[in-house]
Amino acid sequence: MSENGAAAEIVSASTDRLCLDMRFLATAILSLEKEVLEGNGKPGCDGSRIEFHSATVVSDYRSDRNSVARQIAHCVLHCLLGHVDPQGDRSLSLAQDMIVEYVIDSMDTPNTSVPGRDDRLYACEKFFKRAGSPSPDLLRNVLSDISDWQFSLYTGMFSRDDNSMLPKEDDGRWKELSLQAMTEAEGFIRKGECATDGLLAILRIRNRRRYDYRSFLRRFMTRKSDIRENIDEFDPIYYSYGLRTYGNVPLIDSVESSDSRTVDEFVIAIDTSGSTMRGPVIAFLEEAYAVLRQCNIGRGAELHIIQCDEEVRSDDIIGSEADLRSLISHFKLRGGKGTDFRPVFRYIDDLMKEGKLKNLRGLMYFTDGRGIYPEKRPPYDTAFVFCDDSYDDRDVPPWAMKLVIGRSDLMKEGTK
Repeated sequence: MSENGAAAEIVSASTDRLCLDMRFLATAILSLEKEVLEGNGKPGCDGSRIEFHSATVVSDYRSDRNSVARQIAHCVLHCLLGHVDPQGDRSLSLAQDMIVEYVIDSMDTPNTSVPGRDDRLYACEKFFKRAGSPSPDLLRNVLSDISDWQFSLYTGMFSRDDNSMLPKEDDGRWKELSLQAMTEAEGFIRKGECATDGLLAILRIRNRRRYDYRSFLRRFMTRKSDIRENIDEFDPIYYSYGLRTYGNVPLIDSVESSDSRTVDEFVIAIDTSGSTMRGPVIAFLEEAYAVLRQCNIGRGAELHIIQCDEEVRSDDIIGSEADLRSLISHFKLRGGKGTDFRPVFRYIDDLMKEGKLKNLRGLMYFTDGRGIYPEKRPPYDTAFVFCDDSYDDRDVPPWAMKLVIGRSDLMKEGTK
C-alpha cells in the first residue's frame, strides 16, 4: 500500500474512533472533509475540510496511535469555538490552541489521550486564572507578556495544527453546530456519560447572548398620564383662528395630558471591587442615563448611583443631565475590596422604609459576578449586568435577571 493510501486509512479509522469517543460531536466531526496530500506538514482546517500530509500522518501514528484522532478533535473544536485565523498574532494563536487542548484534556477520552495531560491542564488553569476567563481575547493579553522561551515551551505543548488556515471570520454554520453541540453536551452531563464540563463552560462563553442594554433598560419603564401640556398634539392653526374670530376664546385648547413611558425612581449599583474598571463604568452610566432620560427621569424623578464593594461607599442622586455631567467629571471608584452585593439591598430597604424611595422601578447592578448574593427576592426588579468574558454568573439567584454586554461595544458607544 502506498504512503498516501496508508495515511488515508489512518485518518478514516481515527475519525471513526473519535466519533465513538465524542458522540455528541459526531455531526461536527463528520461535517469536515478529510483530505490527505503528499509530503510533510501540520494539519490545517479552513472550516470545510481538514488537510493532512501523508508522511506526517504515518509518522505521528507510529509514535502515538491517538495522535491523528487528537489532531482531528483539535481542528473540530477550533471551528466549534469560533476560532479564526490569528493573522500573525502568535499570542492569539497560542490562546486558541490552549483552550482547545484544555477541552480535550478535560474530557480525557480513550482515543484522544496523549502524554503530558497533567502539565497541559496545570498550565491552562494557571493562565485562565490570570486572564479571568478561558476567552481567546483575554488569554491573549496574558500570553503577550510571557518570555520568548516560555512562549516556545507552551507552543510545543499545545500546537497541533496550522492556525493560519482557519477561516477569516466566524461562520454561521459553525455557530449552529456549536449550539447543537452545547445541547448534546448538556444531555451527556445529565446522563453522567462523559466529562464534558470543560467543553460546556467554553461553549457557553462562545454561545451566550449579548444584549442591547438600551432595549433592556426600557423593560423597566411604565406608562402613566402626565398632567402637562402636550406640544405634540397641539394645533396652533385652530388655536389662532379661534382667537382672531371669537376674541380671547381659542377654538381648541392644547391637550393637558399625555400618555408617556416613565421611570419615577431607579437605582444603578456599581461593584467597586478591584476588578472593576473606570472606563466601562462611565460609558455604561452615560448610556443608561441617555435611555432613562427618554422616559422623563429628569422631571422630578431620581436616579441613584450607588458604589459598593463589601459595603456601600457612596450614593449619588441624579435628577438632571447636569447632575450626571458633574458626577462623571469628578468620578472616582470608591472601594476596591471584596464584593458583597447584600449591603446595597439592605441600604435600599432602609431608604424605602424611610420613605426616601416610594416607587422604585428597578435595580441594575454592574459587576463581574464574583460576590455574595442576597437569598431573598426584593420587591422590585433586579438585573445583574456583566461586562465581557471575565464574568462569573454561577451563583446568580434565579429571581434575578442577567445581562451580558461587550466591553468593546460599551467603550465604542461611550466614545461617541
